[in-house]
Amino acid sequence: MVVTIDDIETVAVIGSGQMGRGIGAVAALAGYETYINDIDEEQLDEAKAEIEWSYEKSVENGAATEAAVDDALDRLTFTTDLEEAVGGAEFVTEAAVEQQSVKEDIFEDLDEIAPEDAILATNTSGLNITRLAEVTDRPSQVVGTHWFNPPMLMELVEVIMTEHTPDDVGDTAEALIESFDKTPIRCKIDIPSFIVNRLMRPYGEGPAWLVYRGEHTIEEVDSAMKYTEGFPMGPFELADFTGGIQIRVEGEQDHLEDDRPMSYDTEVCPLLHQLYEKGRYGRKADAGFYEYDERDEPQIAVDAGQGFDTLLVWAPIVNEAAKMVQNDVATVEDIDVGARLGGNWPVGPLEKADEVGADVILEKLTEVASRHEDTNKLAETLPCDLLVEKAKNGETFY
Repeated sequence: MVVTIDDIETVAVIGSGQMGRGIGAVAALAGYETYINDIDEEQLDEAKAEIEWSYEKSVENGAATEAAVDDALDRLTFTTDLEEAVGGAEFVTEAAVEQQSVKEDIFEDLDEIAPEDAILATNTSGLNITRLAEVTDRPSQVVGTHWFNPPMLMELVEVIMTEHTPDDVGDTAEALIESFDKTPIRCKIDIPSFIVNRLMRPYGEGPAWLVYRGEHTIEEVDSAMKYTEGFPMGPFELADFTGGIQIRVEGEQDHLEDDRPMSYDTEVCPLLHQLYEKGRYGRKADAGFYEYDERDEPQIAVDAGQGFDTLLVWAPIVNEAAKMVQNDVATVEDIDVGARLGGNWPVGPLEKADEVGADVILEKLTEVASRHEDTNKLAETLPCDLLVEKAKNGETFY
């Protein structure tokens, strides 16, 4: 028998890095006995100190009381002993390094040690959860939970199902996340990048092609998306901030070899390869799409994007969102909630489609696709059937 939300009293988190310590802090503050496990004693000490600091900040800004924080600290146990951490846990979240092989090894150990009815979750931004489930003897009790950084502050958590995950396990994971005072959205199929990062890909990839072809400048696109559309960062500024150039180039082969549904079968824009080969990885390297040196952020003129057609960026994103709805990956509502809460977008892509009209999006997407007739991106940018149907019938997504 698999546990339900009413059964969960103890939560274990495996890995005490930034994500693991954040998830553990949230769980303890929500009232659960919480174990944080790591093989590195020094990192556990750092995690304890950072959680204490983050709790103090929560008290200072009125998000928690001193009494609640004191109780949460009493509920936290930091240990290098995996059996101590998970032996009595009803829900275990693995939050180790983002490497498939490492996570698979951990799941084999968890399957051996955790109670037989416990749910095993993985915090990953896009790795193959189905494969993680299949290294265990309890694949139906494995679920994905993609937290956003920092977990204490970010409201969204994606719950990712595999073909082995029954609805009741997903329901329990969502109920637990809600008890943490977070907002879950459900990715009903284990696809590469899940929901939010799936939308982020065309947000970065489409503009890169516009610049690579010499049709628009980096500053022009960033200015328009940031100041006209209201995004927290333009696509190039965001890529520099997150290390997106390095992440996407180094992860390209893994994406091409991924056999999950809706896998990517195209290479990233050559512009990213050019920057990568020059060591321009973003802010951490003092150069990416922009030069940084002593500056923390690029200087983007407010009026630099005047005249830029932002639908050139929006249309492929809307198409990707529509594909997810068409393939029953996620609901319209969850996709838009994910964009707003996970990406801090001003509006969800399907809300945007309804705002401007599916026919307008389709026309713009056809224009974008026509520019890829000589690249391997053509199939990826062609309008999906659902978007065509909405445009043809004058229908909205809501």
